[in-house]
Amino acid sequence: MSVDMYEHRFRKELRKVEAFRQDGTWNREVWPTPDSQSGEFPAWRALFTSLCLYGHSTGYRLFSYEDFFKVCKNAYTKSHPNPARFKRYFKEPLLEGMRHRVGVWYESGMAETYLYVCLVQALEDKAKVGVVLYDPRADWKLKSDIVIHMNGRTMRVSAYFGPSQDRPRIEQQRDAIERERKQNTTESAHWGNAALENIPLLEIRVTDEDMQVVNGCRLFSIEAVNQLLNQLYDHAGVGQGRWTFPQQTRQQ
Repeated sequence: MSVDMYEHRFRKELRKVEAFRQDGTWNREVWPTPDSQSGEFPAWRALFTSLCLYGHSTGYRLFSYEDFFKVCKNAYTKSHPNPARFKRYFKEPLLEGMRHRVGVWYESGMAETYLYVCLVQALEDKAKVGVVLYDPRADWKLKSDIVIHMNGRTMRVSAYFGPSQDRPRIEQQRDAIERERKQNTTESAHWGNAALENIPLLEIRVTDEDMQVVNGCRLFSIEAVNQLLNQLYDHAGVGQGRWTFPQQTRQQ
């Protein structure tokens, strides 16, 4: 669990924090590339989830981009056992590029957490036909953003930004980087897991044509969420008792 809110409460809490604005500048030097340790960071989602859980225990709140940036900076440049490895990313000339990268993490994290909230409300609380699991370890090891168990079937959800035709190229690049960096720890990876390969993978996207904006953050549209819900119901063989959100697009 990352947060425990209904969909409307999530939007309400997101509006309370400082509005998100992607103020950094993209810089290749802060992103990972094959055959290089440049841009290699420990999994950011653990830090994002920790802030979600902190907010859950202190009044069901969310957090701003600046809060998240500060946590990332302190974690990598102070708490990490090898802080010198990361300090150059948080000062010029790489600072603006790093602010952009953390902004990508923040917006992605908020969008996925919003999707999780929507799926929990629909499948667990309203239709009462499924269980929704959102685990950062499953994300970075099993490459599954969200796992659904419903009507005896297990399904995975891949949630991302951008056109679907770009996704295979991005995933291939990430896989190449991971294989390069896990040469000595290949057992601790998803490759060759027969059970995982047999779990259906469904997709949902944020695109320029299909999204809602809440306090500067691009989130999955209600229409896209409902489409995913119906795909999940179909795969699980759920006919009666389906629940979806009222059809409306919100941009604020």
